[in-house]
Amino acid sequence: MDKVNQHLLGPRKHRLYRGHRAKSLSITEEELVEIRARERTFDGAYWRTAMKSFSAGMIIIRLFAHVFYKIGIIFVAFGMAILGISILRRRAAGDVFDQRAPFVTSGFWVMMTTLVSTVTYGIMFVMIMSL
Repeated sequence: MDKVNQHLLGPRKHRLYRGHRAKSLSITEEELVEIRARERTFDGAYWRTAMKSFSAGMIIIRLFAHVFYKIGIIFVAFGMAILGISILRRRAAGDVFDQRAPFVTSGFWVMMTTLVSTVTYGIMFVMIMSL
């Protein structure tokens, strides 16, 4: 690639484990377990929760009577909120796979998820009790 095109694209950023490409795949079993655990947390747990909420909402909307539509919509809205939290958390976390970076707890995101869950289930409780 010539210098003109390289200038337009900007410098390439390589995300390398241990900082060097030659050593990036040479990891121990403990490091591999750590990477997998972080991946399950950041990409797995929130996405699975969102997808299960979408699915539950769609099942309620499609299979149950019209009086339950609002509950199905609440489940879909909850899934969208969890998906949004997941995306924002992933962007704010930076490179979570860099083990040289200090560990920071995710207290804010846990509180945000707790708040969204509590409000959602409170609304659903009131709706079910009013049936």
